[in-house]
Amino acid sequence: MGGLEHAVEVDAETLYEAVAMAVAKFRQDQINESSPGNMTEFTVTVFRKPTEHKIRLGQLQKWAEYTVKEGPAGIVKRQRVRKLLGTKE
Repeated sequence: MGGLEHAVEVDAETLYEAVAMAVAKFRQDQINESSPGNMTEFTVTVFRKPTEHKIRLGQLQKWAEYTVKEGPAGIVKRQRVRKLLGTKE
C-alpha cells in the first residue's frame, strides 16, 4: 500500500511457495504496518544456486578438437572455443 516496495529473500521450490513465504515474512515484519492484500502484486526473481565446475585447459583443448559427432551445432560451439583459444582451425 502507498506505492512502497519491499523485498525479502526466500528459498522456495515453487513460485507459489515463494510468494507465500514472502507474505509470511512481511506479516511478521514490525516495520511494515500493513499486511499484503489481495491486490498486492509480487515480483519474484529466481537466483539459482551457483554451481562450480573445474576443468583443465588440456580437457578444454581436447573437447574443442574438430568433430561432427554433435552435428552443426557442435561444430559451431567447438569453432567458437577454438577461436577464443587462438587455436588454428
